Amino acid sequence: MKGAANDEGQKRLLADIRSLCAIQRPSASAGEREAAEWVASRLREMGFEAAVEEFRFRPAYWTAWGIHVSSAALAGIASILSRRLAGPAAVISSLLAISFWGDLTTGFHWLRNLLPAQSGYNVLARLPNPSAKRVLVVSAHHDAPHSGAVFHPALARWLRPRSGPARQQPPILQLPFAAMLIVAAASPLRAAGLSPLLWRNPLRLAVLLNGVTAALLADIGRSPVSPGANDNASGVAAVLALAEEFKQRPPPNLEVWFLSTGCEEAIMGGMLAFGRRHFPELVTRRPFFLNFEMLGSGRVSYMEGEGFLKLYPYHREAVELAAEVASERGFEEVSSHTIRLGTDALVPTRHDFPALTVDSVDEGGFVSNYHWPTDTPDNIDLSSVQRTVAFAKRLVELLDERATSS
Repeated sequence: MKGAANDEGQKRLLADIRSLCAIQRPSASAGEREAAEWVASRLREMGFEAAVEEFRFRPAYWTAWGIHVSSAALAGIASILSRRLAGPAAVISSLLAISFWGDLTTGFHWLRNLLPAQSGYNVLARLPNPSAKRVLVVSAHHDAPHSGAVFHPALARWLRPRSGPARQQPPILQLPFAAMLIVAAASPLRAAGLSPLLWRNPLRLAVLLNGVTAALLADIGRSPVSPGANDNASGVAAVLALAEEFKQRPPPNLEVWFLSTGCEEAIMGGMLAFGRRHFPELVTRRPFFLNFEMLGSGRVSYMEGEGFLKLYPYHREAVELAAEVASERGFEEVSSHTIRLGTDALVPTRHDFPALTVDSVDEGGFVSNYHWPTDTPDNIDLSSVQRTVAFAKRLVELLDERATSS
């Protein structure tokens, strides 16, 4: 009977993944809306009142970041060519670095806010519990990423033996950020008329780094959208599996919210919109965020922190709870790591809410078919998704048992 239940569970997961992958769903698009409506319909089939919440966001991160890095490159060129322009170049590059920091940490969007806004779509369904001691928010994103040369699997294979597993990977986006700071630091030396030995080569390096980054970002913008089976139809399928489970057997001490976000691939636009709308009502309800990302790579894992530039460690409660479950019999495969990118868990973490992203990695510690056309349902490890659901259910059990404690 257990084997039959496993088979049925995998069939349901695969059906949900295939349904989402049948929709081309870049951030803030008609496809994202169609995907949101589909998720809402699945939740309504289970008996939930699911709402599609529209929000406004600037989704083309490659354009926003491209403007940052190309402007910094032009500032560097201006500084090299003209001592008179070096002072303004330093000021401009400093402002660009601050704006870039805000964008990559989701704290503020100076330059991005100058771009046209588009509509994105979240889905929210609640499992009401008047006696709940706290709120659990189970989330995943339904939009899919653009591909691009920087995501080519051959590049990942080349980097693996040189960079180590995901836990040890360097924060790549620190390079263009550092290049902006170089322009800001070297241009005043140029303006002061100091020796070219002090500023010429640093400025040339900064221009090169920002120019290459601008070209790679432009390529992402022109590249096709991935089918998004692993990233992140697998996560949405897990949210739906838990929704079905908890609808039948609700956790007695938790009110559970099921959230499917849009614009995550635009750098957490949907979670930012959710926060603006719902964090005020959650702040007194001891929320815990359980987020799913890319669950079909093979080995269940959970993150201990994340961040493009600054590493934001997750709340101690979230990491310790996951570690406790991973130490139990049946979850021996589960490992932990940090990433120098971003997921929806970054937003609640920055607001000091306990949040955890559960994902999966392959044997080398990397995500399979990341942002690539081969991210199809046929390349999903369904047993990995199913084991993630089991891990999450046990984690929620522990959270529920301890919800009554202060």
